[in-house]
This record gives sequence, C-alpha cells and structure tokens, in this order.
Amino acid sequence: MRTFEEIKEEIRQANIRNDIRSLRALASEMQTLGTPHAKAHAHIALGIAEDLDGNYTAALEYYRHSLTMHEELGDRAGMARVTANIGIVLYSTGDYPSSLEHYYRALAMFEEIGNHAGVASVTGNIGGVYEATGDYPSALEHNRRALAMYEQIGDRRGVCRITVNIGSVYLAIGDYPSALEYDGRALAMYEELGDLIGVAVVTGNMGNVYSGTGDNPTALKYLRRALTIHEQLDDRASVVRVIGNIVAVLVKLERYDDAANLQERQSAMLMNNPGVRAYHHANSALLAEYRNDLDASHHHLLEALAISMKTGLRARSTYFHELLRELAQKRNDFAGYIEHNNEYQRITEEIRGKDATLRMAMMEAERKVEAELRARDKERALLYGALPKSIADRMIRGEDVSGDHFDNAAVMFLDIVGFTSNTSHLPPTDVVKMLDNIFSMIDGTCDTHQVIKIKTMGDSYMCFRGDSDTTLNAHSMASVALDVMKGAFTWPNGEPIQFRGGIHIGPATAGVIGTQRLQYDVWGDTVNVASRMESTSEPGKIHVSEALANALNEHKNSPPSPLSHASLERGSYTVVPRGTVDVKGKGSMQTYWLE
Repeated sequence: MRTFEEIKEEIRQANIRNDIRSLRALASEMQTLGTPHAKAHAHIALGIAEDLDGNYTAALEYYRHSLTMHEELGDRAGMARVTANIGIVLYSTGDYPSSLEHYYRALAMFEEIGNHAGVASVTGNIGGVYEATGDYPSALEHNRRALAMYEQIGDRRGVCRITVNIGSVYLAIGDYPSALEYDGRALAMYEELGDLIGVAVVTGNMGNVYSGTGDNPTALKYLRRALTIHEQLDDRASVVRVIGNIVAVLVKLERYDDAANLQERQSAMLMNNPGVRAYHHANSALLAEYRNDLDASHHHLLEALAISMKTGLRARSTYFHELLRELAQKRNDFAGYIEHNNEYQRITEEIRGKDATLRMAMMEAERKVEAELRARDKERALLYGALPKSIADRMIRGEDVSGDHFDNAAVMFLDIVGFTSNTSHLPPTDVVKMLDNIFSMIDGTCDTHQVIKIKTMGDSYMCFRGDSDTTLNAHSMASVALDVMKGAFTWPNGEPIQFRGGIHIGPATAGVIGTQRLQYDVWGDTVNVASRMESTSEPGKIHVSEALANALNEHKNSPPSPLSHASLERGSYTVVPRGTVDVKGKGSMQTYWLE
C-alpha cells in the first residue's frame, strides 16, 4: 500500500493533467488509508474530478465535506486550499460575488501560514473574477502581482498560467497585439515544459484573438488545433467551450452547414459554464436566423441575454442586445427594436464613457504594479546582499530558514596573523581596502567549493558547509583552507601575509537571526570547537580536529564524486598529528595539522 504523501503527489499530478479518471481512482485509494487526513484529501480529489467534469453541485458538496474535515483537524493549509477550490467552482457557475468572497478568505489563510504559492494562485484567480465582471484594471493589477510572485518562487507553470491570464485581459479590452504577445510567450513556455493542456488553452486563446481581428481563417486553424489536443486529453469542459468558439467563427465564414453540425454536437454536451451556455444560445440564434426561423432566433437570444444579466456578464450583454435589435428589424418588431437599441446604446455609452477612465485606471494599475515590483526587487537585493544566495533563494520561496539542522557540518575560522600590528600605522581607508581585497578572494574561493560564508569579524572569517555528505563537506572546507594559504597577499613592506585557521566537523544549527540587518548564522558546540582550533593554531597552519581528519581520510582511495572533483584533483590531503591540545570547555583533544 502506498503512503499518504505518495498518493497526494499523484493527485496533484492528475490535477495538472485534468485527468478525471485518475483523480477518482486515487480518491478511492486514498480512502483505503482510513486516516482523517486521507479522507479529507480523498474528498478534494473527488471535488476536483467533478469540477473538471462540469458537475458543479457535486463538486461543491465534496469540497464542503473536505472543508469541514480540515477544520476539525485544524489543518489551515488544507482549509485554505479547499476554500480556494470552492471559489473556483463558484466562478464556473457565474456566482462571482461568492467566488470572490471565498478567494479573499483563502488568500488571508495562505498569507497567514506563509504559503507563497497559494497566495500567488489565489491572487491570479481574483484577477480572473475581475476580468469576468469587466473590471480590467483590477484584473491586470492582480494578475501582474501574481506573475511577480510566481517568478520569485520559480514556479514556471504558475508563470505560464498568469501570462495566459494577462493575455486574456488584453483580448477583453481589444488590445490584440498585446494579447498575442502574451499568448505567444505563454505558448513557448508551455511547449518547453511539454504541457499539452497549457498548449491547448493558449492555442485556443490565440484563435479567439485572431477572430477578434477579423482574421477568421487563421482563427479557425488555431481553434481546431486546440480542439484536437483537448479531445486527445479527454478534457470535456474545454472541448465544449472550444466547439462553441469554432461555431461562431464558422458562422462568420458563412459555413453554416459545418457550424450546424458542430452546434448539434455541442447541444448534446454538458454546459454548466454560464458563458458557454450564453454563447451557445447566441450561435443557435444565428443559425436559426439563417434558416429564417426568426421566432426561434429571438427565443435563443433572450435566453443568452438572461444568462448574461443573471451572472453579471453585463459588458457582454451588449452583443446580445445588438443581435436582438437587428433581429427585431427583420421581424418588423418596432417596439423590440426601440427597446434593444436603447439598451444597447445605454450600456455602450456607459462603457465608452468609461473608456478614458478605463485607460487611466489601466495605466494606474501598471504604475502600481511596477512600483510593487521595484520595491520587491529592492527587498531581494537587500536579501542577496545580506545572506548567502542559497539562503536568500529559500527565503524568497517562502521556506523556513529559522532552524536548519546539520548532522555533519564543516566549520572553519580563519584569522589574519599580525593584522593589528601591521596596519596600525595605515590610513583607515587603506585598511578597509586591504580587508576587502583579502575577503573578496576568500569569498570567491568559498563559491568555487560551494562553501557558505557566514560572516567576518574584524580580521577573522567564518564559513561552513552542511551537506548530507560528510566527506564532501570536509574536502570542500580543506580545499578552501589550502587555497587561502596559497594566497599571494603581502603587507605594505612586502612581507607575505599569513593566515591561521581551524576546522572542525559535527552537528550544528543554522538560521536567519532577527528581522533587521538579517544574518544567517551557525551555532552549536561544533562552532565553538572550530573557533578553538583556530585560536590554538599557528601562523601559516590549518589546525583540524580528529573528527575532521577522519572525514578527510574516509574513502580516500574512492573515485571522487562529480561535486567534489574540483577539490580532489589537487591531490590527496595529508594530516599530520599535532598531539593533544587543551581546548577550553573540551579538555584534551587529539588534533592535526592539515598539509
């Protein structure tokens, strides 16, 4: 029987693939584990499956059961995820106010627990609600904010998804060049990732853009390509949506028979999405009008208008009023013509009247996001300036770096011999410049051997490496020490500068301390012993503990690993017994010189 984590990961992958069949099978497998967490996640999997299959009522039922279970378990992460999923289903049903309410609730929980990926995902979803309701500046602002978050945490699929969303916003406002730019960018990324679902979605979006520009032959080519991929993936919700888009293009091309055949196919499919239903009625109306069945056309357009007004698709209702106005003229329905013309004019004038405001709001949204990005870049620069890159990267990804434990961390202290006496007569700027040159050289040496600099203290330098490979840690630290000893730095009088070093290996704890002037520090007995090795060393020598000497000689004759090859190719390390040394707090210790 597989573990909870293994099945949970499979559910995540099946969700990415929109694999309904696998999600249901995995939910059943998760149920067999019998634990409360397993049952809660089984309901999530079933909710996702029903959502993908268009069974929104069932999806909501599963999600709400799962939410109750997570609340009983006190699992805030699970509660946040399920709340966001409920928002997704409500969005699909056209209940945008409730969807937005659940998204903001989930956003607060994700921010509370520090889940950056969750914050980015929900922020993008909120942008989708604003786009659907015609608030394009807010849609753009939220999507750009989500894009910056995904870029920071290195989530390429998230970057792709939000790039597509931004393209959709530009399509909605008729900025077709920008829409194609973002769609093309997303398509290239999805193809590189080998994500067929993403490729299909973006290809379909590009078809809609070309349709908006009036290039219907090209639009048809892209939409058919998208339909083929969705059919191969058995993505039924996307299939029914793309078929509707193809029907609309075929009508524009006056290929009515082809359009009618596809329309009949779509009629037999489940259409829970209100936007898909509304445009299905609009397409049916156009086809009925072609058959000169004006009453049927009128009925379908009224259905489309009712759906759009009920679900808040007010801006899209102008299209249906326009069609009803033209149809009323053909039906000699003067009252109907006046009614729909007035509504069309009223809503259109409101929208056009807001064009200048919209453009200003879009510009303001752009400026706001750019300001946030600049502020975030400054924060990142400060992190990279204050912390080791690997640690800063982890903090940006939202990982906890407050208490890393290492079983066998190699720690080294280096000290410049005679620094005070040799620099007391120098101007302060020369002293600082000399230290900068020396420590910059040691920084580069540490980078070469993947050793992390911790800090400098006056003329002393501290660094460590805490990988799981004990031998690799020892070899890397020894290589840094020996490279530093070979340095060709001299005092102003021409005499060579000497270093004194000490290394020990053992358990250690590390983490970022404080909230201001951040510092990643290492502490524990291993650090104390390494410091004692340095203080009891001699000029030009590296004093090491027995533990470090043993780690260096372990597997000495084994072929070097790829990571350690650069340090081992310098030749084998030699340790010479120094004898017993009295170490403060440790008593007598057997120590060695590294040569």
